[in-house]
Amino acid sequence: MERLTLFVSIFCVLFVYAEAFCWPEGRGNGYYCKYKNKHLRKGESYFNATGPFCLNCTCSEDAYTLNCCSLGNTITMIPDDCEIKQVGCNQEAVSKADRSKPCNGPVGGIV
Repeated sequence: MERLTLFVSIFCVLFVYAEAFCWPEGRGNGYYCKYKNKHLRKGESYFNATGPFCLNCTCSEDAYTLNCCSLGNTITMIPDDCEIKQVGCNQEAVSKADRSKPCNGPVGGIV
């Protein structure tokens, strides 16, 4: 049973750091794509590396679609004796008793 717990814990941590998600947005008019108040020309990218939500968006070559991908991870499940600590674009699960130590238990999340 102890090995299974260890395997599940390691799998959850690796899953959190291995996944990312992307999505297209129809925010172009054929001349440029718009993200918030920024105008991106054909093929131009916008990169946001300030947490907690980091992303990279690129205007398509026809300037009709803005393709965005998330960077970093988001933790969605931790044990009660742990808390989430934001480190750049990533979240880490740490012990509530000592934030310098990693969480001792299964951690799950999305990216």
